[in-house]
Amino acid sequence: MACISDLPFEILLKGGTPAQCEALIREKSDEVYRVPGGYTIRGVLLQGDSIPIGVKGDELFFQYIKPCFGLFVLRLPNAADEVEKLRSKFKKK
Repeated sequence: MACISDLPFEILLKGGTPAQCEALIREKSDEVYRVPGGYTIRGVLLQGDSIPIGVKGDELFFQYIKPCFGLFVLRLPNAADEVEKLRSKFKKK
C-alpha cells in the first residue's frame, strides 16, 4: 500500500466537514463519482462509506481522512489513469 505523501497532491481544504468537502469537490469538478470505503487511488486507501471523487480534465479532487488531523480535500494532477479507472467502474452522480 502506498502513502499519501508519495503522491504529488495539493491541499485545497484542511479540517473540513463532510458537507464542506463534498461542496468543494462538486464546485471544482465537471464529474463526480461516489466510491465505497476501501477504494484506492494509486495505492492509497480511502476511508469512509460513500466518498465523493471529482474529475476535471485529468485532475482528481477527493476527500481524504488523515487520522488525528481530520478531513482534507486534495487535488491530484496528471491522473488520467485514475480518471479512466473511475469512469469504467462507477456512474456519475
